[in-house]
Amino acid sequence: MNTEEIEIRVWAIVVLTLAAILAVSVITILLSVMFVDQDMNSIAPVDEAFLGIIKDVMMLCIGAIGGLVGRNSVNAAAKMMGSDK
Repeated sequence: MNTEEIEIRVWAIVVLTLAAILAVSVITILLSVMFVDQDMNSIAPVDEAFLGIIKDVMMLCIGAIGGLVGRNSVNAAAKMMGSDK
């Protein structure tokens, strides 16, 4: 296995791990909001804090996945343009 293949596998593991964290976060939010009786006018302060934390984790994961995918895309495009010359 060469260096490129190792790097691709490592990035794939990182992206899949972050995607799994994102999916678990979404499922957690849906289940915690769906099966708990709430007052229609307001949300409990504890639930609001919990949702804020989960939302921050989800935004971090989305940004990290976007950065990793974008980095790999830019590198691939640069290599492709460099090989055309």
